[in-house]
Amino acid sequence: MFMEKTPAALAVLAACAVVFILINSGPESGRISRAVKYGCYDRALIYEGQWWRMLTVGFTHIQPWHLAMNLYALYNMSSLERYFGHGWFALLLLGSVAGGSIAEYLFSGIRWSVGLSGGLYGLMAAYLVLVLYYHWSLRSILITIGINLAINFMPGIAWQAHMGGAVTGMILTGLFLRLH
Repeated sequence: MFMEKTPAALAVLAACAVVFILINSGPESGRISRAVKYGCYDRALIYEGQWWRMLTVGFTHIQPWHLAMNLYALYNMSSLERYFGHGWFALLLLGSVAGGSIAEYLFSGIRWSVGLSGGLYGLMAAYLVLVLYYHWSLRSILITIGINLAINFMPGIAWQAHMGGAVTGMILTGLFLRLH
C-alpha cells in the first residue's frame, strides 16, 4: 500500500538509500569527501555558486542511525502525500529542504551538513497547520514535534535548517489550502 499510494515519498526514500550506499562504499575516513561528491550541503561550494546543494543535501546521509530516523519519519508522514497529492507533496518536502538550507546558509556558519530533516520539519509543520485548520486532535503531532525540538539542542545539529524547513512547510501548506 505504501508503494502504491506514495510514489513521491518512495522515490525520495530510494534516492536517500542509494546515496547513503555510495557515500559509505569506501573507507570511513573518506565519507565526508564522498558526501560532498554526492551533494551534501557545503557552505564554501554553495558560496561559489553550487546552489543545487541546497536541495541535494536532503538525499545525503552518513550515519546509519540518521538515515534510519529520517526514512522512518518520512514513512510515517507519507500519509500527507495522499492528502496533498504527489506533486504538492513533493513540492512541500523538497521546498522545505531548500527553505531549510537557505536558513542554514543565512543564520549558521556550519561548513557541511547532511540529511532530510529540513524537509521533514516542513512535513511536521504542514501536519500541524492541517490539525489547526481542521480542528483535529493535537496530541500526536505535539508529541512528535516535542521530541524533534529536543533533538535540536544536541551538538552538531543544524537547527537553523529545521526551523527554515518548518517555516517553509507552513507557508506552502497555507498556499495549498488557499488554492484548493
